[in-house]
Amino acid sequence: SPNYCTESSNCFTAGWLATVVTYGEDYGSFYSQARTADPASKCKLVWGTTIQNSKPDVWEEHVKARRKGLKLIVVDPRRTSLASMADVHLQLRPGTDGALALGLMNVIINEDLYDKDFVERWTVGFDELKKLVQQYPPERVERITWVPAAKVKEAAILYATEKPAKLGISDSSTLHCSNGVQNHRATILLPAITGNLEVPGGNGLAPDRLPTNDITLHERVESMPQGLGADRFPLWTRLLKEMQSNVLAGQIESSNPYPIKALFGAGLDIMFFPNSERFVENLKKLDMIVVSDYFHTPSTQYADIVLPIASWLERQILVVRPGGYVSLIEPAIEPVGESWPEWKIVSELAKRWDLGHEFWDGDFERCVNHILEPSGITAEQLKEHPEGITYPVASRPERYYEEVGFRTPSGKVEIASSILQQYGYEALPVYKEPMESPVSRPDIASAYPLVLTSGARVLPFTHSMHRNIPQLRQMIPEPLVEMSPADAGARGIRSGDEVVVTSSRGTIRLKANVTDTIVPGAVQIPHHWPGQANVNILTDDQNLDPISGFASYKSELCEVSKEEGG
Repeated sequence: SPNYCTESSNCFTAGWLATVVTYGEDYGSFYSQARTADPASKCKLVWGTTIQNSKPDVWEEHVKARRKGLKLIVVDPRRTSLASMADVHLQLRPGTDGALALGLMNVIINEDLYDKDFVERWTVGFDELKKLVQQYPPERVERITWVPAAKVKEAAILYATEKPAKLGISDSSTLHCSNGVQNHRATILLPAITGNLEVPGGNGLAPDRLPTNDITLHERVESMPQGLGADRFPLWTRLLKEMQSNVLAGQIESSNPYPIKALFGAGLDIMFFPNSERFVENLKKLDMIVVSDYFHTPSTQYADIVLPIASWLERQILVVRPGGYVSLIEPAIEPVGESWPEWKIVSELAKRWDLGHEFWDGDFERCVNHILEPSGITAEQLKEHPEGITYPVASRPERYYEEVGFRTPSGKVEIASSILQQYGYEALPVYKEPMESPVSRPDIASAYPLVLTSGARVLPFTHSMHRNIPQLRQMIPEPLVEMSPADAGARGIRSGDEVVVTSSRGTIRLKANVTDTIVPGAVQIPHHWPGQANVNILTDDQNLDPISGFASYKSELCEVSKEEGG
């Protein structure tokens, strides 16, 4: 079949999109800035990331910075280790991040704590934002988010006055919602309006990388029929030149605008997809499924062909990092058994489709040389320097925007985004209630009154990986649903009880963890546990973010009940 799809639902990519339409390409994602505990920062606002579990390598840095007087604000529906250390913990209802950000801006603007010079010279849409935030006084924000109005005020004043201040944010916490891109935009505007942009201790530019050639064959894709989601998410597919895999099940069902007959899944993870049971039922309709992976997984059981791939110890890897660093890792051993490097699988397929010339006829080092051609570095040089080479990238001065502006159509920070407006979206970072919530869907909430959030990071596992390692599995043997004592008590549930979690889409079974660390009214379930514990059996694949096509993994409705006989 000539038809095609490519999967793209990476939260970092959506974070990049939200940042680019606001600040331009020089800023990349604000996620990487959650990592560092900058000694120049007087305050850090950490939004939706635990750091201890997601970035354990920098956890101790944050502990030390806190002891030295760093002011800390944490936004999280759970009282994490980091939140327990905070001056202010904003324990919000999942999915309401945008309203909270607008509430913080309401206080900052009305208390005259914003950076007037920067706003007047370097932003577009501030007057409209000023009007918008009047709809979000702390008292209304409390009703929306469950965060007490006094804490909203305290956090806003602390962030705006203890300068320089840094925002560190997890893209997934804001973007996995039906209003995700706008939620994220509202949040990442905080550094701009408070004058915390491109100053030591604040938020800065994305680090430069060495110059490279793009090898993603965008020009070939652009000449093909429209890919998945192009009609529904035009900005996503045109700006990123990628498709949106969350509509795959619907396109298999409808064959509109064309039928999908086969799927090549490189590391395909069926547990990733919202409403997973519907996705699997549609997957079964395909004529052929090929999956490449290291191990047998829940996805390989549906494959007609499984291609074993070589591990990182068995293949060459080109590494290009921010700051100009590049290296070529050589394999420690030859591939074991029938496994091949993924590069070889793709290039051999290309040869059979008369596209071998597009893939350097399977010569990996020729490919490396093409990628690195603008830098003048070659594969042979990298082999001579196994420790890697650092390309001299130019350091950019403080407030670099004063020299070159911002890489947006206006040359300024676009609070009101002209790109979003061009594609028919709201130009301002408006807040919209999650499409499935106690407020927007009281009819659903009558049967499923609890707000479901999923995917909180844990130390032993990364997404679906590592559960097959016995030592790590001993640390967390099974998934648990976290629920507050109030919610558990009302349902006669105790820690360790076997429970049934239901939504309007499906049912899963696991055990309860009754804890006062989760905000009452919400429950948290870890992601990527197989079988009857797969949380994405519960999640919605219809009400997707209209800009990115992301699913609402962080804000759905569910009910928890004690398993009969449990």
